[in-house]
Amino acid sequence: MDLDLAQVRAFVLTAELRNFSRAAERLFLTQQALSKRISRLEHALGVPLFVRSNRAVEPTAEAERFLPHARELLRLAEQAVAAVGVDDLPVRLDLVDNRLSPMYLLRRMAAREPALRVEHSWRHGFAHTVDPLLRGEVDVAFGRVHDLGRELPEGLEHRLVRLEPLVALLAPEHPLASGEVLRMADLRDEGIWLPSLGGPVEWLAFLRRMSEALGVPLDDSGVSYDLRHTLEQTRYGRRRVTLAGADMELAPDLNLRVLPFEPSPLFPWSIVWRADDRRPAVRRLVELALATSRAEGWCEHDPARVWRADVSADAAGTTR
Repeated sequence: MDLDLAQVRAFVLTAELRNFSRAAERLFLTQQALSKRISRLEHALGVPLFVRSNRAVEPTAEAERFLPHARELLRLAEQAVAAVGVDDLPVRLDLVDNRLSPMYLLRRMAAREPALRVEHSWRHGFAHTVDPLLRGEVDVAFGRVHDLGRELPEGLEHRLVRLEPLVALLAPEHPLASGEVLRMADLRDEGIWLPSLGGPVEWLAFLRRMSEALGVPLDDSGVSYDLRHTLEQTRYGRRRVTLAGADMELAPDLNLRVLPFEPSPLFPWSIVWRADDRRPAVRRLVELALATSRAEGWCEHDPARVWRADVSADAAGTTR
């Protein structure tokens, strides 16, 4: 029996995510195309691999037995390619989420290096990317390396590339909207409104640290289905102060006021890769990220005007 690696890869990702929509997104496929790959693999193996319902996708017992072997098959295939010195494959880069700063960073890197080739994905949290990095399913990732609920494994290297300021978003009619900055001290009664507060563990931990350090409560009351919904409510509904990263595209049609905080919280983004990965393409990507960071001043900051959750000797950034 000959197994199609594309079908095996589709199976492994679907089994790990237990979600056809997210697996298709990661593989840059339609759900229909993903389903076809799974169906063809099921036909080749002669067993069903998933039990599907409107609310869940569960691997069958046969799929659970096949999964570790499928992972090993993909790993060996990648080793076989690497063994003949092929370095023209795109680097597999995880960006956390297509709306966040790493996508902006990637665009700026591509502007400096038009020939840059990556196969990008988003696992919606760096904590979800650590194990795929170690297994060799991802080559490089962006993320915050602190507060993951575990220590970062020794096999991974990282360098700080971006200190992203968080900015205040509020309706023009809000009493605090007329200034040039929004002082955190002025929000100690009202707080920062983040309805249905959720997200990656490292993001939530950062917000908790910020709230405690600056004495500004986080108000998670209300319901929000996505960022756009939060921004629409901020503009036309509750008219509260919310926040976002400065690198995000923030719905200009809503005409929200975007103000820097004082002090300015800086969210740290690092580039992370396996220490034993010596492929030239991976090293070039890391070097490009660091060179772009230096050229564009992504880590420059005035210590007297910012707040940082984690400062260490190897990730202190550039002060001015």
